[in-house]
Amino acid sequence: MKQNRLAASPGAVVFSGLLATVAFLGVLYSVGEAAYRDLVFSGLTGLFATAGAGAAAIWAGWRANFTSADLARAEHDARHDKLTGLYNRSALFEELEKAAELSQANETTLGVLFLDLNRFKVINDSMGHDAGDELLRIVAGRLRASVRSFDVVARFGGDEFVVICRDLLSEKSVVAVAQQILRAFEEPVSLFGKVMTASASIGITIAKPGDPRRAEDLVRDADAVMYKAKRTRSGYAVFNDSHRLEAIERLDTERDLVQAIKEDQFMVYYQPLVNVSEKRLYGFEALVRWNHPTRGVLGPGQFLAVAEETGMIATIGERVLREACAQAAVWNHLSPDARFVKMSINIAEQQLVDANFPSLVAEILDWSGLPPEQLVLEILEDVVVDHLDGLSCLRELRALGVELAIDDFGTGQSSLSYVKQFDMVSALKIDKTFVDEMETSSSNRAIIEAVVAMAKALELRVIAEGVEDKDQVKQLLDFGVDIMQGYLFNMPVAADVIDPSSWFKTRERSPEGLKGVLVSQAFSQPASVERPKRRG
Repeated sequence: MKQNRLAASPGAVVFSGLLATVAFLGVLYSVGEAAYRDLVFSGLTGLFATAGAGAAAIWAGWRANFTSADLARAEHDARHDKLTGLYNRSALFEELEKAAELSQANETTLGVLFLDLNRFKVINDSMGHDAGDELLRIVAGRLRASVRSFDVVARFGGDEFVVICRDLLSEKSVVAVAQQILRAFEEPVSLFGKVMTASASIGITIAKPGDPRRAEDLVRDADAVMYKAKRTRSGYAVFNDSHRLEAIERLDTERDLVQAIKEDQFMVYYQPLVNVSEKRLYGFEALVRWNHPTRGVLGPGQFLAVAEETGMIATIGERVLREACAQAAVWNHLSPDARFVKMSINIAEQQLVDANFPSLVAEILDWSGLPPEQLVLEILEDVVVDHLDGLSCLRELRALGVELAIDDFGTGQSSLSYVKQFDMVSALKIDKTFVDEMETSSSNRAIIEAVVAMAKALELRVIAEGVEDKDQVKQLLDFGVDIMQGYLFNMPVAADVIDPSSWFKTRERSPEGLKGVLVSQAFSQPASVERPKRRG
């Protein structure tokens, strides 16, 4: 419609000029002599005709320029992402086809990097979409600055980006680009006055001369291996044939998880935490299991990463919270000693950034009848550090009487200086990796000693995870760690294995009836106990 109006404008200019000429000549006819009128008529007719033609020519030229710029802008918008200014998905595949043809002709290496931001959904949900959009723009700028000018950077969709590295000499060159991008992410990001660290996982596909894969195949393979990088927290991973099978399995897992939630296929297992010095059961950690209809009982390592990536973790987490609280309340009714036993439950980041989570916990406690002081919510160290200024829900949870513990302490990005800010936290759990290498690594022993000393100064309890032999028990006791968890005491078991009449008693000696479950025997009769074999 706009172009039609522009096309008519030159004619309108000429018509207006002619109309003004006729009106002027009419006046001359009425006041002047005939010869004079003829002379004026001829001169003015030529003048207005020339002026009209000139105006028409000027307007036509402006219209042509305007239309060209308009078309160029429309073409640019069709190939670029509006938010970041990067190539969009359709332009990406066009550019990738050209790059593949060029690499084949020059017999060089082509690299495709598929990048996904870690925990973007959490940032978007907790800080708002404006902050999420600003983060995407910052990421786009850092990506452009990290690659060569003739490489291609595109926004694939959401928080996913693709980088095409043209005409490289070797596989090492592709990996070097990925490392350069990851280094660019190390610089903190400021979002509306809050400083935070953004991170990414990168999947890499490398195409050598003669590679038959199409553009779609290269992007698909890079996408598939990106999930391995995310799962292993390795920063990047390079695709090989085995990853294709993993990608298929992941898609199957995602599809089956949807059905599992509908059919409530999840179970909760309980692993004991033992206070070795006091010779009593300190508590349980509730651990989710998936009773898959065809694959059997699956551990959390086989599906939780997919649940987090797809946003299903909050639903699963709520079900675990409900069942564990209800089970602890049942044990309270069956044994008076159970009231001194804690119930620890892992809480995902997606749950914590939900403003309604404290209300949900309060509702579940009221529904189950479990006293708040028996409930311990375990939060990963990185999650607490990343949201230290924004996790007001931690204080709301503490106001309910619920205890908070930092899980896998020492493996995240915090330092001991952060811990003094964790005034709402009551316990630190030393990660299994430190316990595993405690006997052979002096640095690990030093870290454990430092954590224990700092925790005592701040009046925090320390819990050691992954205890698997008697020597570890002895060393941990020497360090001042009394509460332990691991396969030496017991593997995670279903609720019906736990006998309330015996499990919650203080162990002065090896009690009768516990030969099958082993709990607490490790420190009452250590010589007679064999550690159960670890299961995957």
